[in-house]
Amino acid sequence: MQNGNGISELIGKLYSIDEQWELSLTDEKRSGGEQSDRGIGRLINALRQEMKEKEADEVKKYLRQMQLREETVEILIKRAENILRLYRAFSVLRELENRDAAALRGMLSIIYQKYIVRFEPKYITHMATEKYNEEVLINVANRIGNLTDFYVSRSYTVQGMVKDLRDETGLSQVNCEYWADLIEQNYLALKLNYIIEELNGIKRSLPEVE
Repeated sequence: MQNGNGISELIGKLYSIDEQWELSLTDEKRSGGEQSDRGIGRLINALRQEMKEKEADEVKKYLRQMQLREETVEILIKRAENILRLYRAFSVLRELENRDAAALRGMLSIIYQKYIVRFEPKYITHMATEKYNEEVLINVANRIGNLTDFYVSRSYTVQGMVKDLRDETGLSQVNCEYWADLIEQNYLALKLNYIIEELNGIKRSLPEVE
């Protein structure tokens, strides 16, 4: 375990805060308090980082060695897996970066030009290859769009985006900076698109007037 010592320290701290902290995971009616909840959150995030490189079964084995209850282990791993979904979805981008970083930047640029900032029907279809079919590319483009909306809706700075992109995608610093610059260059258009989509969502939720 690459971060085994850190994980064991977090578990030790949780026991020092609340000897029954595991019950906060397995019993919805029980709360260990704010300090315990923050500790559990830090533990889950540490497990998430570990599971970027290690199989879930290996991490489970380590947690069992820490004498955690089986139900606790399963809940912790499930929560860590849930917040790893985006990272796993971007495996296509990491693979492309490893093969050809320039091709990755080209893909990001095209997706923003033809799918996110502006939309050109069927363009993703034209991008499809034997390795990256249309379904894979649309899924990646949608994930990029969702992450972009998150940054734009919260007015992230470039530095904030780069830091989060590094964590969420596992891409290099250089390519995360390139990605963040794409968002910054198109920030006003992206913000307007986001506002319009939110307004359309509100409109769709309103009852129709006869």
